[in-house]
Amino acid sequence: MSACDAPTRARLFGVTAPQPWAWAVEVRNAPVLNLQRPPPPGVLGCYIAVCAAAKYSQDDASWMAGGPGVGAPRAEDLPMCAVVAVGRLSAVSLLWPDTARESRWHVGPVGLWLEDVVALPEPVACTPGPADTLWELPALVLAQVRLGFAAVAQSREARWRVYEALAASHGGREAATLKARVLRKCTCERAMTKCPGCRAWRCTAPTCPPHACGQQVSAP
Repeated sequence: MSACDAPTRARLFGVTAPQPWAWAVEVRNAPVLNLQRPPPPGVLGCYIAVCAAAKYSQDDASWMAGGPGVGAPRAEDLPMCAVVAVGRLSAVSLLWPDTARESRWHVGPVGLWLEDVVALPEPVACTPGPADTLWELPALVLAQVRLGFAAVAQSREARWRVYEALAASHGGREAATLKARVLRKCTCERAMTKCPGCRAWRCTAPTCPPHACGQQVSAP
């Protein structure tokens, strides 16, 4: 199971965050969600659906505006009561302020640290759950969130395939197998070798066009 398709199979919890904090997580400004109560044991590695609450916190927006380049959008420009992003829960910080503060975004008392955050293509309407702890997504919302995440994963995979094809067509990647790396054939079926100057593959058959290389020095 890859990091891309994991949320389509792994367990998914909802966490409610006011706007614009949910937006800050969505765009990867905020690496952490803050709760009042610690999550149940065994949730590390699970996935978190970030649900925007029904309210906009002007205090949070003003606080963000005081940081480096993280001014928040206006309330009318942000979705409310909707899941906007999914991230993997990588760590839980407890007991702030009794422990060292790892980020200005960690205001505690419990911090949920997220990795691999993915913004959904469209917000998924959802009644926000309790604001102080993890909660289970309704079945219909869960299905829609998984579909949205799968669409993002498929889009990334499609772009990667295009990149791979483009790189291969320009000789940008070495062949996958040892045999292919050490034995590459020309269209005339003769084995090709790499030019010592430009490292491009060339054919030495007299019937094929000669290799021209700006770094190659012709013999007198």
